[in-house]
Amino acid sequence: MENIEKFAEVKSMLTDIAAAKAEWQRAAGGSIGEVAAGWLAPYYLLTVRGQLTALPEGPERFKLLRLAVADAVTLQRGGHAGDWLQLETERLEFNRQKHRDTLAAAQTAIQKLRDPQLPMSDADRQAIVDKADEILGLK
Repeated sequence: MENIEKFAEVKSMLTDIAAAKAEWQRAAGGSIGEVAAGWLAPYYLLTVRGQLTALPEGPERFKLLRLAVADAVTLQRGGHAGDWLQLETERLEFNRQKHRDTLAAAQTAIQKLRDPQLPMSDADRQAIVDKADEILGLK
């Protein structure tokens, strides 16, 4: 009984978190991470520029430039990963729709075959006879 109560409590907590996240995303107009990155990037650039101008030419300045470039590459990877995920999501939805369309077409074809009032063609009759002969070992 205790496990069931804990499960219900955790489920309720997760539902609340998901609702809050969705509300934050609506308020932010998109991904919270993208909004935060867009807000922080100018501050980051201004700070790095200030530190670079304060440092004389030499190994310390080069070290700071390397760190800034590494940060920029990391941010670009994140953007590329987000773009890749978007493409994969669109591909998945495209394939799901294609699958649904194929199933619908197959269901329509099956319904036609199940209709007892549907007139049979000579080819249909011959296919049935051939299959029966095959099953009985006559062919």
